[in-house]
Amino acid sequence: MICIKCGLTKRGSKDFFECDDCGEFSKLVKIVFEDVHEQMEHSASIDPDSYPILRLLADSSFITSKNPQTAIFYKISDYLVSRAFTGATEVTEEELNRYVVTTRGWSDALKVFEELNLLKVRMEKYMRFLVLTDKTRKFASQYLSAEKLSDIGIRIRLAHIYAGYVLLSILNKMAYLSEESFSKSTLPYDQRPRTLWVTLMFLWSNAYRNSETFSEEELRVFVSRRRIPSATRGKIVGALHAMDGRSTQGLIKEVRIENGERKFAFDDYVMVEMQRIRQLIRERGR
Repeated sequence: MICIKCGLTKRGSKDFFECDDCGEFSKLVKIVFEDVHEQMEHSASIDPDSYPILRLLADSSFITSKNPQTAIFYKISDYLVSRAFTGATEVTEEELNRYVVTTRGWSDALKVFEELNLLKVRMEKYMRFLVLTDKTRKFASQYLSAEKLSDIGIRIRLAHIYAGYVLLSILNKMAYLSEESFSKSTLPYDQRPRTLWVTLMFLWSNAYRNSETFSEEELRVFVSRRRIPSATRGKIVGALHAMDGRSTQGLIKEVRIENGERKFAFDDYVMVEMQRIRQLIRERGR
């Protein structure tokens, strides 16, 4: 049998099942998406300093930003944020084609952005126009000062919050997959972003269980059991080593060697934020 979400296999009489890790992680994804969506919809500002859950989203999104299954969403996000910074209200499909090189069609990816009310697609003379919504313009407008615009790190980080929000919504769809209604039809390109799912399942679940550190070997065993290629695992480990916090992830504050083994320590804010999420889950479970 194979897990419908992460690819873990075990002996059994059925073709598919949901493993215990994925069951627990699905609950976590749903509550995090609800929390992030609330901030993105109703907060006066979308600021990772004010809302650490957005910082968690951006830091997490850096880890797999170059994965082939998810790269298109990062590239679209980066382009839309950069255009919103200039005050643009819409972009053409031709402009997007020049910036984002991909062999994939646009429809599935743009549908996710539309569902989150980040853009609207308008057709005119066989050309798609991507209209930036108030939600997207608000996202960029708080950073339109000349001083902040000159800092490329700010734009990159905001693009990763934006992309992280989009990808979290896809993971939320994945969280609702079940053995009884196993279908990928709600997912873009009929694909499960398995590398993203497995990577964040390991990282977020460890922090959620209040584990302040994890070893490279623990990560290796976890992702290998779920058939993530060794080359991909190497890229994940490399991303976790990059810790400047501006143009790279900020989940990890320290990498050290203990008893000949490389260990990673979560940043303090990650542990505090997961404590808040645990409280949210307790409150909503009452």
